[in-house]
Amino acid sequence: MPQPDDPHSLYVPLFDTLDAVGFGEYENPHHFNTGTLFWSLTRLFGCYERIMSVINLSREERPFLDADLENFIIWFRIVLNDIAYVTWQLLPKSARGLKGPRGGSHPQNREVSILSLAGYLIANTSTYPELSAAFSNAVPWMTRLRKDRDNVIHYKSKAVVFESDSPLFALLGAAGTEHTEPTPDGGQRLVLESVVEFVNGQMLTLHQFMHDSLATAIKAHVTRLGLKSVQVGWCHRITCFGINRFRQNNALVA
Repeated sequence: MPQPDDPHSLYVPLFDTLDAVGFGEYENPHHFNTGTLFWSLTRLFGCYERIMSVINLSREERPFLDADLENFIIWFRIVLNDIAYVTWQLLPKSARGLKGPRGGSHPQNREVSILSLAGYLIANTSTYPELSAAFSNAVPWMTRLRKDRDNVIHYKSKAVVFESDSPLFALLGAAGTEHTEPTPDGGQRLVLESVVEFVNGQMLTLHQFMHDSLATAIKAHVTRLGLKSVQVGWCHRITCFGINRFRQNNALVA
């Protein structure tokens, strides 16, 4: 079991919160299926490590950076939908207007569209005020990730890396759907983004959303409904490649 002083592990309050509700309300700490989210997170951290570990190497020593960026974007969307699935489990199964999870018959193959869930919660703010607020604040950020993933998967976009002091990138589409901005002389130029700032920034925002905003919203939701929450006596941490680098890059001590 990972220990708090293990630099390769990270405390995950969202899992802690859900296990406590499962144990207190249903006498089963595994009532909420978080296994699929855990699995997807380890894959995403792996993508993070592949990119961040080579970012300072020469171009010849990182020939697959473009593919790794695309993989990072794809797995990020998977993680967001897995977050939606575990959040969906808190809601009544008869919730009107909300589609159930998609996927195979096994629960760990299922997911819910993150923006569909966000839209439902925002439309029902009076019923789910805490969850609605958490997702409402995250919608702009989540929308960007959905657009990037859809461009890669459905619209044949490719991550193209441009050399600079620190590598920059842009998603270029076969149909010319790349992001451009006007120039002072009336033309258009491609919008480039720092690979480091994009990859690390998205991971940090995800961490803050999952383990601060969402975990806090779930606790408030549970308290308002009068549900029982009993802490489970084990250490809720995730251990995988990429966490040590992520903690160092963002000065995370827990």
